[in-house]
Amino acid sequence: MDRSLRWRSLFLLGIVAFCVLTLLPTVIGKKNLPNWYTHVFDKKMQLGLDLQGGLHIVYSINLDKALDDKAAEIKRDLEGHLEDAKVDPQTYKVTTPSARGAIDVKMDDASQLDEIRSYVKSSYSGIVVERTCTGDDKDKMACFGVSSDYADRIKHNALSQAIETIRSRIDEKGVAEPTVVAKGDDIIVELPGLDEERINETKDIIARTAKLEFKEVVSDDPFMSGLYRAVKKDEAALAAQYGIDAETDSWRHEDTGKTYSDYFVLAKDKPKAVTVDVAKDRGCWKDDMVPKDGLVYCPWTGRQYIEEFMAELAKKDPKYVIPEDKQLAFEKVEPTSNSENKEAFWRTYFLDASTKLTGSTIKDATVFWDPQTNRPEVLVEFGRYGTRVFGDLTTEQVGKKMAIILDDVVKSAPVIQSAITGGRSNISMGGGNADDQQKEAEALVAVLKTGSLPAPLQEESHATLGPTLGQDAIQKTKVSFMLGVALVLFIMIAIYRYSGLIAIGALLINLLITITAMAVFGATLTLPGIAALVLTVGMAVDGNIIIYERIRDELHLGKSVKGAVEIGFARAFTTVLDGHVTTAAAGWVLLQYGSGPIQGFAVMLLVGIGTTLFTTTWVSRVFFDWYVAKNKQSGTISI
Repeated sequence: MDRSLRWRSLFLLGIVAFCVLTLLPTVIGKKNLPNWYTHVFDKKMQLGLDLQGGLHIVYSINLDKALDDKAAEIKRDLEGHLEDAKVDPQTYKVTTPSARGAIDVKMDDASQLDEIRSYVKSSYSGIVVERTCTGDDKDKMACFGVSSDYADRIKHNALSQAIETIRSRIDEKGVAEPTVVAKGDDIIVELPGLDEERINETKDIIARTAKLEFKEVVSDDPFMSGLYRAVKKDEAALAAQYGIDAETDSWRHEDTGKTYSDYFVLAKDKPKAVTVDVAKDRGCWKDDMVPKDGLVYCPWTGRQYIEEFMAELAKKDPKYVIPEDKQLAFEKVEPTSNSENKEAFWRTYFLDASTKLTGSTIKDATVFWDPQTNRPEVLVEFGRYGTRVFGDLTTEQVGKKMAIILDDVVKSAPVIQSAITGGRSNISMGGGNADDQQKEAEALVAVLKTGSLPAPLQEESHATLGPTLGQDAIQKTKVSFMLGVALVLFIMIAIYRYSGLIAIGALLINLLITITAMAVFGATLTLPGIAALVLTVGMAVDGNIIIYERIRDELHLGKSVKGAVEIGFARAFTTVLDGHVTTAAAGWVLLQYGSGPIQGFAVMLLVGIGTTLFTTTWVSRVFFDWYVAKNKQSGTISI
């Protein structure tokens, strides 16, 4: 065997090994594989709604609401600017008329309008444009509106952030492996395998809007010190039953010298034995679960354990009922590289229930790396109104903590060392590795840049597909696919003998690479996609037939076996390539202008064309070179 054939063979074996390893999670399931394996090979082929059944929802973005909110923010900013300039409130009026994203400023002194125009132009360049005023007082008015470029930009940001929010919430809830994609101005959500009982719950999860809040952390509070004492002493047995512990975080403010304490309780995530009904209600029930003594194990978060513990504690003694003007918030603490305990846990913060500031007041947000910690953080910049409120808030909270809450989860709770009046603040990403923190920071920026999802989701349509239809489709697809492959096997072996087996081997590798590519890129396999897979089988065999017939012609002309094989593959390549390029062009048109099933067919077709061209011209050649080398003495081949 020559060196070139040896290296080509090793490369082919590497490709096959990679495909097999990648598809194992799909074939036998991630739960049957060790964690280190699924960490490396985490991709899994997903079945579409037509094969598995489930929920299909179409959402649209309410852009008008986003633009009106932006106009309201600019209105507050202009009013603050005029107030800072000591303009008499009785001499001006700032309104947001019914026109989308419009702001009108009316001044009794028309000479002041130029200063207003200059301020708006400098503060909101690229966001706001001046428009023509109408009405009897138009000479005393300056009229503005959100620009079309900014409208397009906020729509794009809102779409991207909405997709991330929907996907993360469904993943966290464990409802299903979702397909969440943008199509034009709509968001398509597909949840294969979702039963009827969970549909309303899932739609509620998706519809919740991401919300950013800033709240005061209450330090040295008797309620929390009493709770700490209950966990450590008075109710230690009950706390142990729920896996609850308590700790104290103390710090000293550098300037004032005051010492503060933050009492909190904590708990780790761990599975919990629950009844089948509770498992179904929580969304963790799976058909392959086998109850033991009527119980099954469901994932349970530390937050859930703390909430259950607090409810039980309040039943035993009313003094543990959380005061109405206070709130118990939760943060998930990820371990850092320096942590002694490498397990994540949930901890509490005792907050003033009133929201001091929301994400709607944020003007901009960016990711930056803190040179001291070498960790990513998010830098937020407030508008004029937000700067004033944030400055007042941090002035009141000097030496204390302030909680930054996103979607009802505390993202960070820094100690306010001094009043922050410059309109900027940093949000740290907690524990975990730097790569995960970078992704978390980018996701948070996406939320903040759209004003905590200022464009609400509107459900345009939804449809459910029952599992029976999915099973029928799967069974029919299996029959058609197996019948097609069987006919190809029979015809190729009957006509081309041993060379037909080579074509079949290349065909199997073709299918293996095609399915692996779909899994790696996260594509969803649909019924039209399987139809395209069957078509790929025919195209692969057709390419082999063209090459084989060319080899036969060369053998009839008296060429040697090795020469006939070389010439056959070389001269047939142009014909095979031409056919594949033509089909690919048609597939590209279907992908660009088709939708739904047509698009699924086009995706699988294009992937199949690429893999077919590779296996027909390269993999088959490797097999033929092996065959020719093995039969070198006889000087014949079975074709």
